[in-house]
Amino acid sequence: MSVSGEAGERRVPQVAVVVPVYNGRATLPRCLEALREQTLPAASVYVVDNGSVDGTWEWLQEEQVRWERVRVLRETRRGPAAARNAGIRAALGAGVEFVAFVDADCVADRLWLERLIRALDQPKVGAVTGCTQGVGNETLVGRYTALVAWEASRADAVVDRADYTAVGLAGCNACLRASVLREVGLFDERLWISEDWDLGLRVVEAGWELRYAAAAVVRHQYLERTVRELVGRVAKYGPGRPAILRRHFRRRLFLWAAGRAVACRSPITGSVQVTSPDKITALLALAGFRWPWVWALLLPYGVYLGERIRRLSLRQGSPISSPWQLAAMTGLNVLESYVAAASLLVHSVPQGVFCV
Repeated sequence: MSVSGEAGERRVPQVAVVVPVYNGRATLPRCLEALREQTLPAASVYVVDNGSVDGTWEWLQEEQVRWERVRVLRETRRGPAAARNAGIRAALGAGVEFVAFVDADCVADRLWLERLIRALDQPKVGAVTGCTQGVGNETLVGRYTALVAWEASRADAVVDRADYTAVGLAGCNACLRASVLREVGLFDERLWISEDWDLGLRVVEAGWELRYAAAAVVRHQYLERTVRELVGRVAKYGPGRPAILRRHFRRRLFLWAAGRAVACRSPITGSVQVTSPDKITALLALAGFRWPWVWALLLPYGVYLGERIRRLSLRQGSPISSPWQLAAMTGLNVLESYVAAASLLVHSVPQGVFCV
């Protein structure tokens, strides 16, 4: 297998890119422009409209005339899994070798597709996922969201067994062999969240390797501008982890502390973030009713969280300009932690797992 830029054989791999979209009129044009600029051109780009009402469908009718590689589909069954599957079926029917995925609110680097395909150069690698970095807007919430969503370009990695703590397949930045999709099946349309994680685990459980390619970068545009929108986005991810635990890690309990996880066999299937801000602030607040001096520890802990956010902003080259912004982002961090914990707990209990 060769890609443009390599010496010798110049055969271009046949790759289809699937882009699911719902009300993406504001972001989809830049997404497709980035795909048009790829150093490794896609054989076809399947844009699957999932019932948009903002003019996306109408704009796509014009776009497929302007760019001959665009194939426009419409999927009335709602959800990203159903939309992606419609694109996959069309791509497999066209006989491509690989199917890549990017979302309508993402912008891929020019070398994105080429680097994904190069990461599939070993026959044991069935799927590859890249590095997804957040991009916000000018609001405080937008900047905070992009800051904490930013994924550092860690080292490349290979996952060869089902591991809850390892990197998972990201549906907004991934590529799979067509043969693997035929073998393990498509996205599970019963899942609206973590359907990509589930597919990646099925790939590994079938004996294939999943590779993380840090150099294959897409930038995800976060549109949230208010606290309410931030809370809504965080809460909607609640069903994901419980579903993954129930499907793939029964009778395993994962305890997370300081970014590290300890797994053990257990009659309870679950995952607990022991040192998350919600746990620590709640513990300090409750302990203060017995020992009032403990309440004073909330201030240094808040300073600690703020310092973590400040250092993160420096690493990303976008330093926080004022103390009040730092304090506000620290508050958002604590709020996000509480919302995430509550959403996980609410959605895990009906699934027979404990996740918080």
